Parts: sequence; structure tokens; C-alpha cells
Amino acid sequence: MALLHEVHPELTTTSLRPRRTPPLTFGAITSVLALIDPACIVMLSIACGVMHDLAVFGRAREVSCYFGFGVAVATLFSTAAYARGLYSKSQMHRLDLQVQGAILIWMMVFLCLLIVASALKVNSAPPLGTVLLFFVMGFGGIAVLRWGARRVLAHASRSGVRAKQQVIVVAQYGTPVSPSLAQAISASGRNIWKTISLPAMCNEPGLSETMRELNDHVRRGPVDEILLAVSCTDGMLIEVITEHLRVLPLPVMLIPDAAVSALLERPLLEFGSTRAIELQGAPLTRPQLAAKRLLDILLAGFGLLILLPALGVTAVLILLDSPGPVLFCQRRIGLNGRPFHIYKFRTMRTIEDGSVIRQASRDDMRITGVGRVLRKFSIDELPQLFNVLKGEMSLVGPRPHALAHDNEYGQAIPVYAARHNVKPGITGWAQVNGWRGATPKLEMMMRRVEHDLWYVNHWSLWLDIKILMLTVVAAWNDQNAY
Repeated sequence: MALLHEVHPELTTTSLRPRRTPPLTFGAITSVLALIDPACIVMLSIACGVMHDLAVFGRAREVSCYFGFGVAVATLFSTAAYARGLYSKSQMHRLDLQVQGAILIWMMVFLCLLIVASALKVNSAPPLGTVLLFFVMGFGGIAVLRWGARRVLAHASRSGVRAKQQVIVVAQYGTPVSPSLAQAISASGRNIWKTISLPAMCNEPGLSETMRELNDHVRRGPVDEILLAVSCTDGMLIEVITEHLRVLPLPVMLIPDAAVSALLERPLLEFGSTRAIELQGAPLTRPQLAAKRLLDILLAGFGLLILLPALGVTAVLILLDSPGPVLFCQRRIGLNGRPFHIYKFRTMRTIEDGSVIRQASRDDMRITGVGRVLRKFSIDELPQLFNVLKGEMSLVGPRPHALAHDNEYGQAIPVYAARHNVKPGITGWAQVNGWRGATPKLEMMMRRVEHDLWYVNHWSLWLDIKILMLTVVAAWNDQNAY
């Protein structure tokens, strides 16, 4: 008992405790989660149909049509999710991959159904309003389901309901397992049963002795895997250790260091008879551009449809508050440096679009009374939904600046022009991280540009949706808006 406690304290409190039922395997838990997805999709389809009928007709109609449509969507979604590996161990522990993959599949399912319905001229499909509501509500439902699944797996691991794989970690001499690595191993559903350090001098006698010790531990203990936490640059050492471990019927995995992990996150491309790591490529591939554009069109169109009465009321308030046009149009720089005219609700008594433009400041006398409220809650930016539909802007991207500011900062910040590698956005990564509003100091603009470039280099559909959700929260709590 003392020896077992010394190997790993957790085994004395969990593995030896009497258990009424054996712990569940990862496959059993994910199988249950995989059944929840289609069930929730069908229920959401019915709920959206009933809500649409009550809102439009005042009564709920026959739900069989909505049930059948939900079954079709659920079948296509579940099939694609299995094919993409969303229920695999490597992806179930990554919330970002889960949400990004699920949302992409969700969009593709509706696109396929739309194409099929148009080609076959299906007349029994649900009303368009129901389909749009179902599509939009599905985004939130997917995010909630993925977050819930991640929490279930984490709770199952902590409570002992889920069986953890026991692993031996082989580490460099004098390099203990870091807390971050131990946490990552635990989060993946594994438990460190034993840590073995390599000898200071990795010569053949010392290394052979260490490998014999490892073999003894494998034969004595319930070991499922072996993890190598050694330098990835020492190819000879890795090869020698691998040769020694071939006699064991266990999987052996190499845990990369920080530098190699960063490289592994980049795309791996076929390059003749070998492979190449893409250090820099186009900001977005054609499928990514198509997915981003589809998201823009659907959400911008739906947003304009819902917000049209509010936009009309805002226009009337602007006309009553001060003389001048309702909309403020100004030249901005878009994708690849192409200029366009951005639309905003007028919030100032002056309209500037010259070579010198003074940024708005707190208690700026140029801002109207209504304009101050519009700027506080970013309502003045809503007409840019028309820019999104025209293809000049995206919902999410680096915020476009006036031409005068582009010229000024383009000369002061060498990498400034890289912001134009993607379409400008109504909101962006910089804005939800506190870099919104005036930038009187060059250092403040440099920080904003850093966030913009991070977004350009790390774009994903899930990141866009995350920024949109954070924007709603930030709009009510931002102290830099004036």
C-alpha cells in the first residue's frame, strides 16, 4: 500500500475504493452524447415550427412536417459529424474544434437541403421563416451542446464515472512533468501512473537500464500508454527509445515541446515525396471564404429583417435631433486596399472625409444628443449590415479606419497594411479585447493592430461566432465608447 501511494497518490483514494459499478469507457460516454445530438435537433425543429406558427398564424399547425424536416437535418448532421471525427477522443476534448466543426457541418447541411429542395421543387418543405429560425437557433444550440458535452466529460473524469487510462511518462533527466502538462494529460482522460526520468548521460548502458525499469513497471501495473516528454530535436534519442519499446504491446506517443506544438498547429501539405509545413499562406482558403461569406449573408440578412423597425425609429430620431442627413458615408480601405464607402448613422453635427480627420473624444461638442446614445451602444454601426450584404465588409474583421488615419498609421507601423488581407468588419478581435474607440497614442494603435493581425492569422468560423457573442456583451459594458 505504501509503495502504491508513492507511485501515485490518486490510486490510493480512487482505484482501491470499493465501486458499485465499473467506470464507463470513453466510447460509452460519447455514444450517449452522439445520440443526444439528433434528438435535440429534431426537438429544435419542432419547437421552431411551433413558435413560427404561433407568431404568424396565432396557432400551431400539424408538427409532422417539422418532425420530418428535423429528422432529415439530424440524419445528415450526425452522419457528417461521425465522418469528420467530432466524436473521437482527439476532438471531444477540444471545444474550439468541436464548435467550429459542428457549425461548418450545420451550414453545409442546410446548403445541401436548399440545393436539393430547389432542384426537386419540393412543395412540402416547412415555411421559409421556420427554416431560417431553425438555422439561426441551431448555432446557439450547437455551441451549448458542445460546451455541455465538454463539461460532462470533465465531470465524468473528476468523479471517477469515466475510466481513465493509466500512462507512464518518460521525461528528460532533471525535468519534472510541468503542471500545465500534467493538467493537459488529466484533461485528455489520462492519469499519470508513473514518471520515469532518463539518465543524465543517455548512453547505451544507462538507457538500457532505464528501459528495463520501465518494462518492469508496465508488467506490474495497469499501464495503457507510454508518453515521451523528451526533446523533439533529439531524433537519435527518440529512435533509440522507440526501438527499446517495440517489445511492449502498448501505444507510445511523443509529446511535442512548445516550439514544435506551434508548428503542428499549422497546415501540413503534400510536397512531392515529403511534406511541408505552411508557415504563411493565404489568410483564408476558398472553402473558408465561402463559409465566412455564407455566415455573413445569413446573419446580416436576418439581422436587417429583425432590426428594420428599429432602424426606422433611429432614422426619425436623428432627423428630429439635428439638421443633416440620416446616414454618414465615408471612404474606407477594404480588402486588398480597395476603397469603399462605409455606412453609419450620423452622430455628429459635422461630416468629415478629408485628408485630416480628428478622432472623436470624450465630451466632444461635435456629437449630437442622439448620437451620443447611438455611439455608446454601437447602434450607429448597424447600417454597415448593408456593406456586409454588398460584400464590401464582413461581420467580423479588422475595423476599417478613415483614409487619413490609414495614411498616418501606415507610415508609422510597418505591418499595418496586413490588416487589409481580409475584409474589414463591423466588429473585431481588437474591439472585444478593449481596443475600441479613439487611439490618441501610437502605442494604442499598435496594440490594436497586433490584435487585428492575430485575428487574420488565426481565423476560424468558431472565432467569428465567439467575437459576435462577445460584442453583444461588450456593447453594454464598454467604457471607451463615446
